[in-house]
Amino acid sequence: MTSVDRALSDQNTNDPATTEAIARELETDIELVREIYRQELTALASDAKITQYLGVLVSKRVRMILRQH
Repeated sequence: MTSVDRALSDQNTNDPATTEAIARELETDIELVREIYRQELTALASDAKITQYLGVLVSKRVRMILRQH
């Protein structure tokens, strides 16, 4: 199992409540948030040595991307 696969299946980094909270916070479509979250998680997980904090880092990046829209 690769680090990307591990991150995508990990409850802490792939929590639906996180994407729902971001969508509500930024008043954005949930599907858009989920897509960006998955893209960012895949990008970060591919190089990650430690995946423990990916959820936090990905959430921050998703918020940043959506605020720039």
